Amino acid sequence: MLPVLFAATLFASAALLFVVQPMAGKVLLPQAGGTPAVWNTCLVFFQAVLLLGYLYAHALTTVLSARRQIVAHLGVIALGLAVAVGVRPDPDWIPDDGEFPFAGLVAFLAALVGGPFLVLSASAPVFQRWFAQTGHRSAHDPYFLYAASNAGSFIGLLGYPFLVEPNLPLDHQESWWRTGYAVFFGLAAACGTVVWLRSRRSDELQASTQPDGPKTPAPSRGQLLKWVGLAALPSSLLMGATTHLTTDVAPVPLFWVVPLALYLLSFVIVFARWPDSARRVVGRATPMLLVFLVVALLTGATEPLALVVGVHLVAFFAAALLCHGELAHDRPARDHLTAFYLAMSAGGVLGGLFNALVAPLLFTRLGLVEYPLAIVAVAFVRPRFGPPEADKRFAMRDVAIVAAFAALTVALVLGVSRFVPAAGDGPDAMIARLVRGGLMFGIPAAVAFALVRKAWRFAACLGVLLLAGTLDTGRHGTTELVERTFFGTLRVTRSADGKLVRLVHGTTQHGQEWADETGPPRPLMYYHRSGPVGRLFAAFDKRPPDQKRRVAVVGLGCGAMAAYAEPGQEWTFYEIDPGVVRIARDPRYFRFLSECAVEPRIVLGDARRQLVREPDGQFDLIVLDAFSSDAIPVHLLTREAYALYVRKLAPHGVLAFHLSNRYLDLPPMVARLGADHDPPFSTHEDRDKPFERDREDGAFDSDWVVAARDPADLGPMRSGARWQTVRPTAAPVWRDDFSNLLTVWKRGEE
Repeated sequence: MLPVLFAATLFASAALLFVVQPMAGKVLLPQAGGTPAVWNTCLVFFQAVLLLGYLYAHALTTVLSARRQIVAHLGVIALGLAVAVGVRPDPDWIPDDGEFPFAGLVAFLAALVGGPFLVLSASAPVFQRWFAQTGHRSAHDPYFLYAASNAGSFIGLLGYPFLVEPNLPLDHQESWWRTGYAVFFGLAAACGTVVWLRSRRSDELQASTQPDGPKTPAPSRGQLLKWVGLAALPSSLLMGATTHLTTDVAPVPLFWVVPLALYLLSFVIVFARWPDSARRVVGRATPMLLVFLVVALLTGATEPLALVVGVHLVAFFAAALLCHGELAHDRPARDHLTAFYLAMSAGGVLGGLFNALVAPLLFTRLGLVEYPLAIVAVAFVRPRFGPPEADKRFAMRDVAIVAAFAALTVALVLGVSRFVPAAGDGPDAMIARLVRGGLMFGIPAAVAFALVRKAWRFAACLGVLLLAGTLDTGRHGTTELVERTFFGTLRVTRSADGKLVRLVHGTTQHGQEWADETGPPRPLMYYHRSGPVGRLFAAFDKRPPDQKRRVAVVGLGCGAMAAYAEPGQEWTFYEIDPGVVRIARDPRYFRFLSECAVEPRIVLGDARRQLVREPDGQFDLIVLDAFSSDAIPVHLLTREAYALYVRKLAPHGVLAFHLSNRYLDLPPMVARLGADHDPPFSTHEDRDKPFERDREDGAFDSDWVVAARDPADLGPMRSGARWQTVRPTAAPVWRDDFSNLLTVWKRGEE
């Protein structure tokens, strides 16, 4: 029963850790918005506090006697419970000017959950160290308890988005979490009591140093660095894979849970008695999976979706098993348990910091470079089962082999890029892309795998292949600009025929313009004059002059909405990403702003926070165009946000929502928000399917919703074949303290 008690304690602490993280994000969302960069910052913060917790655990178990450890740690846990009921930090700590908010986010999180999180993060090393002093038959190797800890993390990770968040408002979540923390305190006290009673000699309790004293040599500096590196690689790969998958391949809400769950599962597996036979299998399979992954990256494959996502996830999981498996295999004796976990935590923090903080500053014009860098680094990792084999050591002829491989790869990429045109969008496009990618990257990838025996040679070939892939300029047309900001990677591309210029973030297009048109640019895509926006402004322009003066647009994109501005009007755009503003203002790429009929005002920062500063009754039309990306900012669709928009509307003002989304059916929730308001708002939807001639002119399918206090203010949009009344969802209305994406998930053919 003793291992069960300690395993339950570690399970509870880890589950609490992984519930409090998204719960803190829920508090943070209205202040900071919901972008992958904010998620990455949260991840780095929690990794850093985990490191501080391990530092505390290391000091506690190496400086104090067992008796003092128990008293001190139980006191710290009780203090954490008291702090958990503390006052929330000031939202003004987070800058809202669109500039780099890393410091403000970290300060906010530290004040919100830093204390209890630090206490919980120390649990894994402290309780494993305590278990090692119980005299139990498994006490000589307490690392199996780390599997229980990561199982708790796994349950907490999955439980929050699918059970806790959909069913409990934030204040109830906090109350239940505090209850769980109190249960953890009881389990910790029971563990402390057991350690106290099972200590066999009084001098073990009263010694000023570690009770059983180190019996093995301390880990060398090289060993510590190895542990740090093996922990850093999966951490960096996790964040790179998550960002790539959720922006470039499958931007599905909540999909970030999957890679993180696999990351935790790898810890559970390898620390639960990971045999050498499994290490061998993973060690042999991972290089092959990395080859497939590199080819998927280089070809920009996004379909068939299940296959592409599977390649990324399986390769990531194998890499995590490989690195974490080597960590588990190389674990030290129990005397140095806390040093081992400290090095592991340091590696996790370094990997996370590199992706979340260093990479956006270092690779401003290169995009998501850290993902392929981590892939190449993992290719160096191999399980070792004895002394190095002579034929696997470095030799100068291997340099010549890599150079020859580089020449072959560059020749293939340049040759195929020149003589085999990029596939278009026709029915045979997928087959054409496969053939082109196979010729360009498949042959070099096969050669690289043939050189897999030597890890450094194989890794060098993968690196050469990834670098050579940048020479292929025809995959998505010509890339004219790449700009990396805190909020993601933006690309300005020109179509293969040179006719269209596009602003792209991952798989989401934020606007396009005909490159060869003269005169004022015409709005395309979701903003085409033949679509709902055209009909919206056709009705808006018929209003009396005093009811169409001021327009606010949340979300700038390439500035296409500015094409609807008329002289004498006042237009204000709210945009959170400074990179988007720089691109939209540059007439070399887009002319919507430079040739606008008025001089629009652009406000940088989170739209909700900036709108608070505007006078009430200011705008005749507020357009919310921030939901076409699949990582929607939920804090812009809550009851509190809707009330804010209504306050800023003029008496006859209209709200317009652009709700085109591949995965979420948002109009019924917007209608629910309107019906929930007092007085209720009338809500109508235009789910447009353009005619073929309009598609050829750049029109996209789009879904727009309009709402007003008085249906008469909607004019022709309140009836007719195009605009239909929206039935509100029966699901609970979204609030700042409660939302449930599962209730708006599209079903069936959509």
